[in-house]
This record gives sequence, structure tokens and C-alpha cells, in this order.
Amino acid sequence: MSFDKPRILIVDDDKNALQGYLKVLRQDDFVVEGAANGYDALKKIEQRSFDIMITDIRMPQLDGITLLKEVRKRNPDISVILVTAYGTIDSAVEAMKLGAETYLTKPVNIESVEILIKKIWDTKKIYIQNLALKQTLRERYKFSSIIGNTPHIQTIFKTVAHIAPTDASVLIQGETGTGKELFANLIHYNSDRADKPFVALHCAALSEGLLESELFGHEKGAFTGAIREKPGRFAIAHGGTLFLDEIGEMSASTQVKLLRVIDTGEFERVGGEKTNRVDVRIIAATNKNLEEEVTKGNFREDLLYRINVIVLNIAPLRERKGDIPLLGDFFLAKYAEKNKKPIRELTPKAIELLQEYDWPGNVRELENVIERAVILCKEEVISPAALPAHIHKRKLSEDELMTTLHIPFGIPMKEAEKLIIKETLRQTKGNRTHAAKLLGVSVRKIVYLLKEWKD
Repeated sequence: MSFDKPRILIVDDDKNALQGYLKVLRQDDFVVEGAANGYDALKKIEQRSFDIMITDIRMPQLDGITLLKEVRKRNPDISVILVTAYGTIDSAVEAMKLGAETYLTKPVNIESVEILIKKIWDTKKIYIQNLALKQTLRERYKFSSIIGNTPHIQTIFKTVAHIAPTDASVLIQGETGTGKELFANLIHYNSDRADKPFVALHCAALSEGLLESELFGHEKGAFTGAIREKPGRFAIAHGGTLFLDEIGEMSASTQVKLLRVIDTGEFERVGGEKTNRVDVRIIAATNKNLEEEVTKGNFREDLLYRINVIVLNIAPLRERKGDIPLLGDFFLAKYAEKNKKPIRELTPKAIELLQEYDWPGNVRELENVIERAVILCKEEVISPAALPAHIHKRKLSEDELMTTLHIPFGIPMKEAEKLIIKETLRQTKGNRTHAAKLLGVSVRKIVYLLKEWKD
């Protein structure tokens, strides 16, 4: 469907009136057809789709009210404008109860018709676009859209599939970049609330005052800069899901107010006295250990009990490296298409390097690395040469660090000796006796060399 112009059907048994509509609307580039009676209109509606129908109420054989009922059976999405004489206004009002958009009285002002058509079409476009967006989001957050084959991810999938249809509060725990918001979306768009809003709020990004205003809204004049009233995220998310990211950063006073909303579904805007009621599912996320935060006095224990009815622990990427080839292929396809690059795959060596890296930024960092590689790659495959330098520098384990020292080729013996002794002291945390024993030299020699290097 094109959003440029609506398809309009004009129905009127008065030939002159019908031709007048068609002439003026076509001059304004509207896509418009005419029907001389109700039966003709029904045939046209069965043959093609229309967005708006303008019909006279009084017509022989099939009047406008009956036509409206029949049209509703065939195309419930069509917007209907009725045209009536003053004596049949009551019929027009009754027709609006049956689903007509509005009515116009004769004699009809054609400019008013054009304004009304544009108004209806603007509203309809927003509705259609919202439906398309919701469908896109459902497609994006299907279970098949989440990439992962490791036992950990498969277990998470099963848990999400089980809890999504419920209204249970969920706490998602995991390091930054593990995809906590992705799983929150997955829960929402596979729940009975999927047609309602999914609203996200990053708690760490706002000060205490701004966070409360964002959560609960505020009244005009509630504080400096509050020049108009504003609904909060709870009100916007009514009927849907509110995702509170980094909830562990929330202040103690805001925690109290949040607890009340979860318990009662009630809150007041900042600076307001009216109590508002909402129906919202809470999904929270954190990269902190909230049980430890409770022990430290930073997080309310009763609030923790409310939000962790179900807990999802998302493992960092370094603990599920088996998912890296799948994720790499997914991101490669995504960014190759986006950047119109004919790149087919990652080479085995490139995958090996990706799996050797520990990914402190988790899936988000992997996605950035693949996007960069796709943009810079001039071949049809991504080889190690396309990966950034830090991916090539594998982080050694503690055991490897204790047993391995890399000495650059061609370094002078004195420099090599210095490098060995200093690294051994670092590994022994400065214990010269232990270092001397490991190196097979005297403590006196180490002390002498350190003094020499210092001088």
C-alpha cells in the first residue's frame, strides 16, 4: 500500500453530484472512483481495496446505512463518511454508532471534504504504520531471531518460552553487552501484551529527580523547567511492559516509590496529588549482584523479592564461545546486506581468532568488530587481516602468564635479562627471594641489577 494518497470510493445516485466529486478530487491528484448506487459500490469493493468511502445516505434499492453494514462485513478497515440532508441527521448519528467515521450535511462544501479526507488519511497512516512496526518487532523478536546453540542459551530460550505468556516480574542479570534488553523484548513480544507498548528506561543515565519524573511523570510547575505536564513511562507502558535497565543504580527513595507501584499499581506524578492506576509488567536488568547490594544497604530486599520472581542469568560471551561462529555469521550477513558488500563468510582462521578472544564487551563488541570488518573488507571473505589488532593479541590465562614470557626477536641479551627479571618479580608480586629461587640467581644479583637499572 502506498502512503502517498488514499484510494477513495464515492457513492451517489445523483449523477451530477457524483461527477462533481470525481472532478474536484482528481484535480487534487486523489485516487478516486465512483459508484452510481450501493450495489455498484459493493462490486467495486469486492474487486479492489479502498481506504475511504464517501456515500449518500438516501439512495434507491440500497441506502447508505445498509451499504455501511455490508461494507463493514467485506472490509472492516475502510473509513466511511456519510452525506446526509438535515432531515436525516439522526440516521447519520446512528450510522456512526455502526462504525461510520463521521458525516457531512448537504449542501457539501468540497473543501471541507478534502480537509476531512486528509485528516482521516493522516490518522489512518499512523495506524497502518504502527501495525507494520508491531509486526516487524514481532518478527525481529521471534525465538528464531536469537542466535545461540550452546546449552546455556538453549536453556534460556526454554525458560523465556515458559514465562513469556505469564505476567511474572523478571530480573535479567548479566554483564554489559550480553543482550539483556534483547531478551526483555523477546519476553514482551511473545506475551499476551505484545500488542501493547514495550517501554525501556535506563536508570543509570538519569539523576534521582529526573528518574522519578521519567518514571511517574510530572505536573506543570512541579520543578524549574516543568513548563507543561508530562506522562511518565509507567503511564505510557499501561497494558504493556516496562523494562528498567540497570535497576541497581536506582536511589533508595525511588526504590520505595517503585515498590509501591509494583504492589498496588498506583502512583502520583511528581508535583501532583491525583492517584493514577496502571497495569504494567516489570522486567528489570542489572550487571550488579543485587543480593550483595542488599547486604551493603544499597538495594531494598523487599523490592528485590518483587522483581526477581523469575531470574535469567545471561552468561558472558567468553563462557559460551561455541555461539561465536553462529553470531559471527549472523552479523556478517546483516552488515553485508546493509552495506551492499558481496562478503560470503568468515575464514576458519578468523573464526579461530574470534573464539580465542575473551570479549569484555560481549555480544555488543562482537557485533561492532564484525560490522567494522565488513565495512573495511575488500575481499569476498573476512580473513584475520580484516579483524582489528586487539583481536590478534590473545589474552593469556593466569597459568600461561606464570609459565610464558614473550621476548621480541633480536633483543640484546642485557635487555632480555632485564625483561625476564622484571616479569618474574611482577609475577611473584615483588618477592625477590622467590624470584631469585625461580631464576636460579642470588638475591644480591637481583638487588644489584635493579639498582643499576634505576640509575
